[in-house]
Amino acid sequence: MRYHLVFLWLLVLLVGGIDWLLWRFWKKGEPLQGFRKWFAVTGFIVFPIVFLAGFFAFGLLIPDAGSYHVYNAFGIFLTVFLLIYLPKLVFILVQGVGRVQKVLPRRPAPQRKRHYPAISRAKFLSQIGIIMATAPFVGLLFGVFKGRFAFYTRHVSLSFPNLPPAFNGLRIVQISDLHLGSFGTNREPLREAVELINEEKPDMVLFTGDLVNNFAGETRGWEDILGKINASMGKYAILGNHDYGDYSSWPSQQRKAANFKGIVAAFRRFGFQLLRNESLTIEKDGQHFVLSGVENWGHPPFPQYGDLEKAWSEAGDAPFKILLSHDPDHWDAEVIGKKDYDLTLAGHTHGMQFGVEVGKFNWSPAKYRFKRWAGLYREGNQFLYVNRGLGYLGMPARVGMPPEITVFELHRGGQFTADKQQ
Repeated sequence: MRYHLVFLWLLVLLVGGIDWLLWRFWKKGEPLQGFRKWFAVTGFIVFPIVFLAGFFAFGLLIPDAGSYHVYNAFGIFLTVFLLIYLPKLVFILVQGVGRVQKVLPRRPAPQRKRHYPAISRAKFLSQIGIIMATAPFVGLLFGVFKGRFAFYTRHVSLSFPNLPPAFNGLRIVQISDLHLGSFGTNREPLREAVELINEEKPDMVLFTGDLVNNFAGETRGWEDILGKINASMGKYAILGNHDYGDYSSWPSQQRKAANFKGIVAAFRRFGFQLLRNESLTIEKDGQHFVLSGVENWGHPPFPQYGDLEKAWSEAGDAPFKILLSHDPDHWDAEVIGKKDYDLTLAGHTHGMQFGVEVGKFNWSPAKYRFKRWAGLYREGNQFLYVNRGLGYLGMPARVGMPPEITVFELHRGGQFTADKQQ
């Protein structure tokens, strides 16, 4: 409860500060009559009270939520809040920059003959602020209605000198972070994603965790869709931090254990072999490589159920090894230079479901939380790929960070190389 109260007071300061500054900029116009009066009452009194009360209510409800519906309701509530307050924040930042520039010393500009009506500085800043404030509003709306379902297939070609010749040209599809409860009863988007996966004709499909948000009930009714994912050499999966039911209070440990058992059973229903701190041998034409999968391992507050030592001990002296580990932090902590996995596949970050990717430039708030947050990384002869996730969590939107299907093509080559193809 203490953390909820701290969060609430931080929101009070944030919302109060935004609305107070915006009120100071806005009230200098015409007197508060008619529409302006009702707008002021709604925008500066009703909205803040409703949102702050809503955050406090959800802060009480979420820890004891019995199903994913509370989480989804909070996601919608959060989206509406951002749709209103992000534009407000951008507007006051523009106004603030203008005020700072106004007080800075500057040389007088040369007088030029004007051929257009003069416009006041305040009005100019107001117009610029309004234009810039529409960007996050429109972007977020696009992320809600289109972005979260704009499935994007990324192709990555990797060469390894130690890849057994029988597996030259091996096609692997990686998917991650489905968070089935976030889709509710809306099945069609993932049906489209499954069609995209099958069009790639993968040899293997590897799922790197977070099947659900928290509850086994989220998996009901998805067999007809996820069960149709085809892979000639099998479908394999690991657990993510959300697959343990840790983000809810349970009346008893038996109830929590039953929920976890239901989540584990769902993988079998969907045709995936779940790897829990274990390794298995993939064979073809008398040659083989090892696929290892560990349970979730992350830095606190994320749980550490993973036992890489156990999985690695079962890998033996296989010439080539692939590791599935949900949290990319695990790669730096226990894999690089310590365990000879050639390729590690992770997820978890979602790319924060928000970012900018233009050519080789990419940015997301995720980079301030995770050292490896999206795409391909290399240390020596070891590779890590962090999938941006196929589903979404919390806010039902993706802005500049589309849901990802990653297609790897592995080749036997004279040296370790990577060729990312978008």
